Amino acid sequence: MRERKTTFITLVIALVVTLCATQGFAQSLAKDIVGAWVLVKSDSYGPNPIGMFMFDGNGHFSANLARSDLPKYASNIRTQGTAAEYKATVEGSISFFGTYSVSGTDLNLHIVGSTFPNWIGTDQKRINLSIIGDELKFIQPSPSQGGPAQDVISRRMK
Repeated sequence: MRERKTTFITLVIALVVTLCATQGFAQSLAKDIVGAWVLVKSDSYGPNPIGMFMFDGNGHFSANLARSDLPKYASNIRTQGTAAEYKATVEGSISFFGTYSVSGTDLNLHIVGSTFPNWIGTDQKRINLSIIGDELKFIQPSPSQGGPAQDVISRRMK
């Protein structure tokens, strides 16, 4: 009986330590994510993507992502592009903003506004969030253009 009690107490202590460590890890990620991050890799936006993620300390974020090879508009007026120019812009860029939280290694986003209207008012999750040095990584499990999950990598701005 004494051996069972000791085993039970050991398991409870291990569980408490694990929960505290996980909570501390999530709090560390939530603190470490604050700042501005330059997009380095996202298959949705070609081999040399451009973009930025910004996370403030009060749980707000914005993201602006684009292909680096977007064609310029011949008219030089944003509201007077051709159908092909508009198509390239929509297919090659997205901006969205809202609020965020970190839970374990999940980055939870509540989208308040977006250039992709279907995202407005939705809650989305980015998984396997990690921050090592000046590198932020996560997986986007359901990209806006469809297709398989994608790795997204950014570098902290200095």
